[in-house]
Amino acid sequence: MAMVVRSGEASRLGLTPKDVSAAVSGALLGVAAGEIRLDDRSIGVRVRSPDSVRFNAQRLGALPIFSPRTGRASPLSSLADFSTADVRGEYVRENQQQLVNLTAGVEGRPLSDAMADVKAILAAHPAPPGIRVEIGGRYASQQEAFSALLVVLALASLTVMAVMVVQFRSFVEPLVVLLAAPLSFVGALALLFVTKTTLNVSSFMGLILLVGLIVKNGIILLDFTRHRMQLSAVDLETGILEAARVRLRPILMTTLCTLFGLLPLSLGIGAGSELQKPLALAVIGGLTLSTPITLFVVPVLLVAVRGRGYRLPVSV
Repeated sequence: MAMVVRSGEASRLGLTPKDVSAAVSGALLGVAAGEIRLDDRSIGVRVRSPDSVRFNAQRLGALPIFSPRTGRASPLSSLADFSTADVRGEYVRENQQQLVNLTAGVEGRPLSDAMADVKAILAAHPAPPGIRVEIGGRYASQQEAFSALLVVLALASLTVMAVMVVQFRSFVEPLVVLLAAPLSFVGALALLFVTKTTLNVSSFMGLILLVGLIVKNGIILLDFTRHRMQLSAVDLETGILEAARVRLRPILMTTLCTLFGLLPLSLGIGAGSELQKPLALAVIGGLTLSTPITLFVVPVLLVAVRGRGYRLPVSV
């Protein structure tokens, strides 16, 4: 039930709408009236109207409101009007603006599916003028996490690039190796799609982990190529063919060890593994595709950029 105080009637009795509301609130919720000490405990005492009045809307109008000006009590019905309506129990403000929180549970459904439904409903029923709608909760936290992870991914790529530039003393080889990363992300996203796993914070961390694993395989291949070119004075094509033959076993061994190590997580075996399952699936999908990319695409790109007859000075 909603109550609207008649300001004119209240002012004639020397009361304000706030005074009337405070009196009603005290009658319904109670007013502190001291405490009673019982042994080593103190029990607070509140004075309020009987339940027959508090829980009976028809008798609420008979609630007496005392006026200091007249020294008499007047019934609440002479100072306020009542109407049946849905009213809020509390008013919340944020940045000096009134706020209404609407919450719901999305257990049992992917967050992306639930947000797609929410956005469709908001698009079909836009908010009235003067009302701003913001989506918060887990969705807002996820978007903030994605933004932070994008920065981490960029920093990881730059750091790996700097290390490889120092190692190879050139920008060509690091760029060719890093070009394999976006191609490997296709494998990660494909496996997530096949397994119906959403792209969340955990799977995004798997993509960041993929950068290091992909670069590792590229360094194993190109470092041996550079070593052979320096010692034997062979051209790039010969050196990279020999490197692919010699380094095939180490690349496959490290890749298979990583894949089988992540297999229990990808199957959801063990306590808490469901939280890391998207990470494992992203790494498995990306690493599976990155291995042939490292062995075939990276050498082709390097030969296309450098040329088949490219040579390094023979070390003394």
